[in-house]
Amino acid sequence: MDKTSAASSSAHQRGVLIEADLVVLSGMENLLGAYATRLAKEGIKLKQDLMLRYLFGKTPSRGMTALLEKSGKTGDAAALAADCTAAYLAALQAVDVKGRDGVLTFAKDVASRGVKVGLITQLPEEAAKKVFADLLGENVVTISETPHTVCLHGWEGWRRASRKLGVGERLCLAISSPASSRGALAASMRLAVVLDPMQEHFDCGGADLLVEGFTPAIRTAALGLLKIVE
Repeated sequence: MDKTSAASSSAHQRGVLIEADLVVLSGMENLLGAYATRLAKEGIKLKQDLMLRYLFGKTPSRGMTALLEKSGKTGDAAALAADCTAAYLAALQAVDVKGRDGVLTFAKDVASRGVKVGLITQLPEEAAKKVFADLLGENVVTISETPHTVCLHGWEGWRRASRKLGVGERLCLAISSPASSRGALAASMRLAVVLDPMQEHFDCGGADLLVEGFTPAIRTAALGLLKIVE
């Protein structure tokens, strides 16, 4: 049996889903930067604590309404949230993935073993293909998925992504931010969490693996969790 057969047989296809915006594209930093720049025009000085309390993980318009009230400002919350989202997506598109050597090596190595790899992103399909062009290839695809709340993927999003990848959720390994980790667990996936100082207050209990980034250790652990023999 060659190294791809166990992972790619139709009944036992394995998959890896990577929450690409937060894990690969420094999404938290870009989120804070994009929102802070736009909100400064409204006289709101957005800091990390305010973003996490009022915006992150909330529905866009509801979170923005709460932030405006907290700041003593008025305005069209839905329109302002849309502006901030557009600025965030523009910031993601400006990231150079070529500098992320770890994830490039990981995706190509795992994919070469017959594992399907899906890069979950809020970016529209064509924009995503441009940003992740160096990662894409046989068994590596982008999956455009817009969460209902700001940047936080719930179990429904993870499950939809697994269906788009064509792999049962129980045969998927999710590589997630701390914030979205509970959703991946609720979707019955194995779980590796890439730690982030900006998300240190989120509970990662139940994760199979906690890592600092795409080091060789995560590749070895991923193959083990997916039960792929080297």
